[in-house]
Amino acid sequence: MFQKILVPTDGSQKALEAVKLASAMAKVYDSEIVILSVFRHHSMMERSFSMAGIAKRTESLDETLSAYAKEIVEEGKAIARKEGVVKIKGIVRGGQVAKQILSYAKKSEIDLIVIGSQGQGDLSGYLLGGVSHKVVGLAKCPVLVV
Repeated sequence: MFQKILVPTDGSQKALEAVKLASAMAKVYDSEIVILSVFRHHSMMERSFSMAGIAKRTESLDETLSAYAKEIVEEGKAIARKEGVVKIKGIVRGGQVAKQILSYAKKSEIDLIVIGSQGQGDLSGYLLGGVSHKVVGLAKCPVLVV
């Protein structure tokens, strides 16, 4: 039923709960889990500061964000392994978060997206965070919100 399950994660509590739930489903359906973390590129303002010499080594800001995203992916993979999942892939992308999730899901023929209801960037008090809301509304496959 679900051959490939995509779990976008930002390392938040809800995202890690999504990894655990997706892991349980993957065991039932013998699915592959793809743990995806997307980092946002630094802004034009930050780039202009680096050109002016105000900020030291901001050219490596994307590298720093990418490295952090890799850590988040590794944490998700470790949780999935601990839950008994065998087929696990980790992916890091840069760009607009919802757009990258949707693009990867379409390109990789994902059967199910399991996503946390609120991530680290969301304001508390909302039922759904901005990213999860966009993914639910625009995904071409089923989306399970945790």
